[in-house]
This record gives sequence, structure tokens and C-alpha cells, in this order.
Amino acid sequence: MPPMSRTVCLFVLAALGVAACDKSSSDAENTTVEPSAAPLTPAVPPPPEPPRAPDIIVDRSAVSVGAEHLAAGEPSLADKVGALFAGQPTIEGHSVDLVGMRNAKPSQVVAVVGALRAAKATGAKVKTAARDDTTQALPVSFATSVPDCTVVLWIAKDGVINLWPAGGGALKRVGRGLAGPDVTLGTDAVRTQWAGCGSPAIAIGAEDTMTWGLVFDLATTVIGSPGSRASAAILLTSATPGHKLSLP
Repeated sequence: MPPMSRTVCLFVLAALGVAACDKSSSDAENTTVEPSAAPLTPAVPPPPEPPRAPDIIVDRSAVSVGAEHLAAGEPSLADKVGALFAGQPTIEGHSVDLVGMRNAKPSQVVAVVGALRAAKATGAKVKTAARDDTTQALPVSFATSVPDCTVVLWIAKDGVINLWPAGGGALKRVGRGLAGPDVTLGTDAVRTQWAGCGSPAIAIGAEDTMTWGLVFDLATTVIGSPGSRASAAILLTSATPGHKLSLP
């Protein structure tokens, strides 16, 4: 084709929009088709928190069970605390934590622990500030019988620690220290009495002239001492030094 005719042909093709069609095809090839948006799924609410036991706090003036409060000096304290436990979750069939303030009377803590036992808890841990200001926990056993060789400790009103075997027998007395019961000498005496005994618990209590903090210190020191055979404490409301121990 002569050069002039070829030029005319290209001009005609351009006028007919061939170039425009080619451009449109190219644009189409380079266009990305956005997928249609997925339908919105309704948000699933988070699962409810599992039920938990109420916060239990015992101090010298009051016992708190969740939002409920009782004067600690109430007669029949264990029964009244037990009424507050009725219907509470995760008590029956569970081990329950409670806080025992150092200034509480030993009988007040024992009353609350007794109420937990009556509510069919399987055990308890009493959390208390130790002498070094750290919070520690004393595991409490609800055992109703112990081997006769089990060590019994009772802190008398004058701060003397009395030790004897649960089956009754020779009594050892550890004199009072400068700041109360002599925890170090008391622990040494327990080690001596433990010879040949594999009891998994100690039994311990005190007169109300003492504080719960002193009972806690002695119990946790004995259980945590090197060579300890015990892993829990049975809390006592009363005991007769040297006599066979009677548990409810």
C-alpha cells in the first residue's frame, strides 16, 4: 500500500475508535473487582465469669462475708456466720480462702473455719500478714481424727507453749519469749516430738488473751520447718494439756 493510503487507513481506524477500544480493554484488564462485603455477624458476648466464694475477712471487731458484716463478739458466732454461707457458691465441696487479721482473737478465726466446715467445705486456707509483712497462707484440715502421735500445741494465756501427743502423755512447756510465745524453741520442741510420727497435720490453738497472729506464726513456722511432716493445721477451740485430744 502506498504510504499515503496507509496513513489514511490509520486515520480512519483512529476515527472509528479502535484506539479507544484498545485503551478500554487495557483499563478493564487492570481493574480489580472488589469482592462484595461479607454479611455482618452479631458480636458474641463473653462468657459469664465463673461463680466464686464471697470474700471472708475476720478481725477483732467484725466478720465480713461479702457485703454482709457481723460483730465478732456476737454469741453463737459460728452459727450466724454459717447462715451467711447458706446459698453461697463454691463453698460446699470446695476449699475456701479467708483472711484472718493478726489482731483477731483465735476463737473468732476458729468459729469462721468451723462454719465453713458445717457448710460442707472440704478445707480452708487462712491468709494472714506474717511477721515480715508478707501475706502467707495456713492450710487448715477438717480431719475428725488424727494419729495418737500427732503434735498438739496450745498457747496458754501467759504465752507459754504447751506441747503433747494427741493420744495424751508427757507434756512439754516452752516458756514465753520477749515478744510472746517463743516460736523458735517451740518449733525445736515439735521436731523432737515428731520422731517416729508420720502425722500429716498438727493441732493448734490458743487462749483468747493471745492474738490470731501469734497462732498463725507458730503454725506456719512449724509446718514450714526443715523436715516437717505436717502440711496442714487443725484449729482448736480448747484443749487440756497432756490429755487425749478430742476432735468434733
